[in-house]
Amino acid sequence: MMEITSVADTSDKDWIYSVQINRWILKAIGVWPLSLCVSTTEKINSVALALISAFLIGFLLVPCTLSTVLDNVNDLDAKIKMIGPLSFCVMSAIKYYVLVTRGAKVSKCIGEIRSDWVRTSSEHRDQDRKIMIESARFGRSLALFCVGFMYSAGFFYTIIMPLCSKKTEIINNETVRSQAFPIYRGLLDPRTSPSFEIVQLMQCLAGFVAYSVTASACSLAAVFAVHACGQFRILEVKLDELINGVTVKSDSKLSEQRLSDIIEHHLQILRFISQIEELLNGICLVELVGCTLNICFLGYYLLTEWEKSETIGTLTYCMLLISFTFNIFILCYIGEILSEQCINIGLSAYMIDWYYLPREEALGLILIFAVSNSSMKLTAGKLVELSLPSFCSVVKSALAYLSLLRTLTTA
Repeated sequence: MMEITSVADTSDKDWIYSVQINRWILKAIGVWPLSLCVSTTEKINSVALALISAFLIGFLLVPCTLSTVLDNVNDLDAKIKMIGPLSFCVMSAIKYYVLVTRGAKVSKCIGEIRSDWVRTSSEHRDQDRKIMIESARFGRSLALFCVGFMYSAGFFYTIIMPLCSKKTEIINNETVRSQAFPIYRGLLDPRTSPSFEIVQLMQCLAGFVAYSVTASACSLAAVFAVHACGQFRILEVKLDELINGVTVKSDSKLSEQRLSDIIEHHLQILRFISQIEELLNGICLVELVGCTLNICFLGYYLLTEWEKSETIGTLTYCMLLISFTFNIFILCYIGEILSEQCINIGLSAYMIDWYYLPREEALGLILIFAVSNSSMKLTAGKLVELSLPSFCSVVKSALAYLSLLRTLTTA
């Protein structure tokens, strides 16, 4: 009884460690699955935070949209400066909706991770646990990079730049500052006190939610994909053990059981990748299209601020550009490594000394060969495969749009 309790405690600590970064962020914006909430109070808090977060995203999206569409701005540069924040707000709203509506799928994926940790702990396979811990650390590192880049850039854009920017207006002989996100002045004029302070506080809170949505989407993809890669490594170890068992003339029933476990584990990993694809393909499509536009606009803003010798603006837009580029790179990178791992497991099965196996068991490896030939892929809306060539295409497209935009504005 004590041993069972110890195994349960160890597996609980392990799976919580692997998704801890995601748990913190998702709980902060109220999209942590209710099925994973322990108490009724925790569920009520999650629902309340979800409502507050939805209101704050709306506080950014609605005034920003009205300002971009309805304000008569003759300056083309000022109009372009409005489109970038609007694009980011629309992206955040769509991704938040997807995360809320697909909470059951998030819970299912986390449940699969938890089951893998429980199985590894109960079987006392130290080598497998070591592989999973290494994968969890790598996944956490990617998640921390996503969160760090996004929050750092967001802090500068939402707080530092509005307070330190030299771009001000003169109203009734008084100098006033502008906000990070445009506000439609038919609803509220935030240029004077105390309206400026109130709107600035609300935009900071809303910005935190929007940055958390972006960071949570990328960190979820990173943690889930890296966990799947760790399971593929464990599968390779099991393939080696299969041959070792045959060469030392172990029990044939044990060998058959090992082969059955290998095939079942392989199919389980592929089902998990399919669940990741179902959960993230919509978010990845939004990221792919949105980041292409955002990289273009941020490049334009960066060049404009550089030409005007605006140090704070240049630094802020540079950080935002790095953050969005890193986010889309992470999504394409994990798509690439997952696709490679699906193919490599077939190669690993072929490279073992399979000819030592009895004829019936050797035929069982054909299933692994066949499935590996058609590898699972992560996609953006089932339209574009996530891979490093896709990342290059996004960057090339963004630079092409940037070149066109510079040509139009300097003409």
